[in-house]
Amino acid sequence: MSPELTRSVLVTLPAAFNCRPDAVMLTALTAAAVRRRGSGSALVVHLEGHGREVVSAQADVSGTVGWFTTQYPVRLDIGAASVTAGGRPGEALKCVKEQLRAVPSGGLGWGLLRYLDPGTRPALAALPVPDVRFNYLGRFTATDAAGGRLLDLGPDAVPLAHALEVDVMAVEENGEPLLEASFSYPSGLFTEDEARALAAAWSEALGVLADHCGPDAEAVHTPSDFPLVDLTGDQLELLAQEMDFGDLEPVPDGADATREEGDRR
Repeated sequence: MSPELTRSVLVTLPAAFNCRPDAVMLTALTAAAVRRRGSGSALVVHLEGHGREVVSAQADVSGTVGWFTTQYPVRLDIGAASVTAGGRPGEALKCVKEQLRAVPSGGLGWGLLRYLDPGTRPALAALPVPDVRFNYLGRFTATDAAGGRLLDLGPDAVPLAHALEVDVMAVEENGEPLLEASFSYPSGLFTEDEARALAAAWSEALGVLADHCGPDAEAVHTPSDFPLVDLTGDQLELLAQEMDFGDLEPVPDGADATREEGDRR
């Protein structure tokens, strides 16, 4: 991706919508999948994360090995909003942001409920496995894992467990980050042209979101920005018409401050 688009995805849009960069990327991915599929408005995706979510109790991890990653299914629905020129890309991003924030503890407990809890394991095991896995690995400088190059995202890195696996990282080039995305798929399930078309649709949707929100855009709030009050999106919009929210600071997305995921456990 270009430096300008990278800056919009990593900085401008998250600042304007008080969200994390992965919310921007997932909005574009959902829109691209819906566009390529030609029907519906939602995408069920396995989200993979760093697993360093804030928990209320201390966790003893001294007897564990490997990376602490989370992987959990989420249904992302952009509704009637379209991420197209002349559409309502901002509404789509707000929908995805709220759906991601509604996931308890960033999906930290899914593995326990799915594999270890006898009360929930049968029901969750019966659910279909998402066809798509998405992982935003974060930003890497030249000194972090050889600039991210040690994180092999090539076709022979690990066996694929999904029809499509999307891995995104921001790699420093000439002093500024550039987004790189890898779209991996089992041979024979997709053609290279189909995979490239989906990747192009995703990149195009990111560009539409970036164009929707310029560098001087005002902050866009959603109900989860104000957790101490019970407001719907419509009520918040009515209040916004009557009040100046410019001096209010919503609760930041808690993972933003620690989401430079270059360090993995």
